[in-house]
Amino acid sequence: MAKQKIVKSDELIVDNSILSAVARCPTYAYTRYCLGLNVKGESLPLEAGQAIHLGMELWMQGRGVKVAVKAMADYYERAVTRYLMSIEADNLPAEDRRMAPERVISIFTMHLGKLEERWPFKVLKKAIEGPIAAPFGETSVGQPVIYVARLDAIVRKWEQGGKWSLDHKSTRRITDWWQDKQKVSSQWSGQVWLGRQHGVGELEGVIIHAIELPEPHTSDRTCKEHGVPYTECSIRHATYDYVYVTRSEPELAAWELSARKLVEQYAWLKRLAEKEGIEGIKQVQMNGRFNEGCVFCGFKDWCRLGRPTGARQVAATFRTDPWDPRAVKE
Repeated sequence: MAKQKIVKSDELIVDNSILSAVARCPTYAYTRYCLGLNVKGESLPLEAGQAIHLGMELWMQGRGVKVAVKAMADYYERAVTRYLMSIEADNLPAEDRRMAPERVISIFTMHLGKLEERWPFKVLKKAIEGPIAAPFGETSVGQPVIYVARLDAIVRKWEQGGKWSLDHKSTRRITDWWQDKQKVSSQWSGQVWLGRQHGVGELEGVIIHAIELPEPHTSDRTCKEHGVPYTECSIRHATYDYVYVTRSEPELAAWELSARKLVEQYAWLKRLAEKEGIEGIKQVQMNGRFNEGCVFCGFKDWCRLGRPTGARQVAATFRTDPWDPRAVKE
């Protein structure tokens, strides 16, 4: 891998992913977002989520189930092909079986069939768009800051007035813990704030359209609901739900205060990256060890080795994957 070249920008572009990374661990934020490096291989849950976003967007635009499923399937099958190439395998290993293309596509197809029967929202079509952005002040050195987020849609509940931001999310299981985690996420505070700045108007909050991609059933016992072994009706047990998230004015004020402080930290990391490149990591804190941020981090093996910066070690660990919150993923 050639020496990472960092292009200086007149504006500092931030989103929730960047600011959350800075809060969790500057080492991850520096490597992933300042240097534009990522560990090799694909994240199938992430790619499935992207595919579902694409399919849902087309369905909400009135393109129909067949068009939505085809676009979703094409995207995800390409992602799985890249993943298999990265691990030099012909088939998904056992630990990835819940992400098998035929399984994920079948669950999504079944899910759209349910939404065709009952969809409780009126989509304000003009609000369905790519990433939107708004000025977020300046850094201490006078660099303009732009905050970016993607609002999947703005909807209104059929039986009530008021606008809500709708966001599609896939997960292994919609547990109470998962829902509680969503309700306190900074992502939704940023969406409510940005909706106001972008002319969407006052938002009641965010509705998370949660879709399960669960583990396959392995039991041969007969399912009482479907009358066949659980192994045969496994995908029919994948469910979905709507999680409603609201924000009070004090919460939004606290989010904005916190976000601006994180922006300042990120600006420092960006300036360091532009000057020092990968070698600058030696000046960056590794906070994940203090807040359990390392547990599920894909960079933890690199950190365990001492964050080596040699060209061969970097090339063996990372791939170039610049992060641009304004980009629309094809």
